[in-house]
Amino acid sequence: MARKPIDVYQGLIKTKLSVDSVSHIESVVGRYDDHILAGRKLSFHLRRFAEFWCRHAAFLDNRETTNLSDLTTAIDLLDYFTSTSKWWTMTREDPGLTLRLPSRDPREFIKSIPLIQMGGETLGRVAGARDRLTRFLEEHELGDDNTRTALTEHLVSIWLLLCGFSCKGQGRNITTEEDFETSYDIVRILLFYMSLNDFRALTAVRQIATDPNLPKIAVIGFSPGFERKLDSSLAASLERVHGEYLTKVATSTPGASRNILTNSLRLLGQIQAMKLGMTRIEKEDYDSIIVAAMNLLETLDVPSQMLQDESEVVNLFKNLQPGAGVDEKISLLTRRIEGLLVDSAGNRDYVLQYARMVPRIIALLLLVAAATKMQPTEPLQDRDLKRGLILLGKLFSD
Repeated sequence: MARKPIDVYQGLIKTKLSVDSVSHIESVVGRYDDHILAGRKLSFHLRRFAEFWCRHAAFLDNRETTNLSDLTTAIDLLDYFTSTSKWWTMTREDPGLTLRLPSRDPREFIKSIPLIQMGGETLGRVAGARDRLTRFLEEHELGDDNTRTALTEHLVSIWLLLCGFSCKGQGRNITTEEDFETSYDIVRILLFYMSLNDFRALTAVRQIATDPNLPKIAVIGFSPGFERKLDSSLAASLERVHGEYLTKVATSTPGASRNILTNSLRLLGQIQAMKLGMTRIEKEDYDSIIVAAMNLLETLDVPSQMLQDESEVVNLFKNLQPGAGVDEKISLLTRRIEGLLVDSAGNRDYVLQYARMVPRIIALLLLVAAATKMQPTEPLQDRDLKRGLILLGKLFSD
């Protein structure tokens, strides 16, 4: 277990909601006031969900007061459970959130939850879990009666919501004991096993794919002269000479990883050109754009000289060897980004403008993930992708 329950519960009890967080939560859940779940307004349970995970995000970040970033994390977590499938397969051995393609509209899904009937076995297990948690908090003298009750009742609402989400997501109308088991285990994984980066990656991937500057970046083109210079660059040469190291990761991202360096430079060049108000990058812009792209790499914790030294590039390519199951997660992440782009831009604009953006985004993500690995000798892990996403999200938001 990554974190001790006593430490987590104590931290949650100490963490307070900011005034801004409270007001923003109301604006999000208020639209569900007319719906009822387990004898309470659906908005009541959703408010508790948002408050609890907002405080949890602050706790993981070693703060005792929440901010709007924590609330964003909580809302993105709610969106994850309500817009994607198969989240209930998460395990303690593999506790990360799988960033898969959304399969439904989250608002409509939430509105359908009151149609779910809470089975007697589900409600009995929820009541038993409430009593056990209350006794645990009392035995360890965590908080006072009011804070203990508040913490316990927040978890009751979360268990009920996840029971409903699990049941509906699997095409059933009455919850079972299995739905409670799923709900209970998922909450424990989120509380005690999952890293802060796992939560923040949900926000990062959404921010990247829905960034308001993305339409400006996507339409920036490259002249044939610029492309020829890039194709004859050291980066392109190293991709050709040492491409065998990219074979494994290329199976899930062929358009991105085979040209990981040059695709990354293209995207960074487009970002720089957008900042300068350019709509096309010409041959004569090559030197200044590439220098600016290298400088942007530095802001992503990637030393720019890494792309200018052959031995460093070889090591980088070797660091891209995916660990078990990571190739599938890269593929699912790619589809998630594609889906978010289609939702925000429409199919036509996606094909015309954004289709080439996706392999460039994935290439830069893989470059950052491999270059910033905490354990360089280990295969590329899911945690490396999540860290890369967060760094990439900051680049776009800045």
